[in-house]
Amino acid sequence: MSQVNPKTMRSDIDAIIRRIRPEFKGEIHDADRLRDDIGLDSLNAMELLSAITEKYEVDVDIEEVQDVKTVGDVVAFLQKVMPG
Repeated sequence: MSQVNPKTMRSDIDAIIRRIRPEFKGEIHDADRLRDDIGLDSLNAMELLSAITEKYEVDVDIEEVQDVKTVGDVVAFLQKVMPG
């Protein structure tokens, strides 16, 4: 997959989060913590990881995402692992 615009990536991540947690009605900000602010549990986090790796066709080692805590971290991580 070619390089993706960060705004598009952010919009895609928002859509995935809302699909996983439809009861979350607030705005999603880069600083929002996936667990504490959005309410993702470990299963939801794995769903997010799975959806992102499928959407962007990247292979991610679970250990690589241990430090991903916020929505902004997800975007930064994807930018780092995306080819191009």
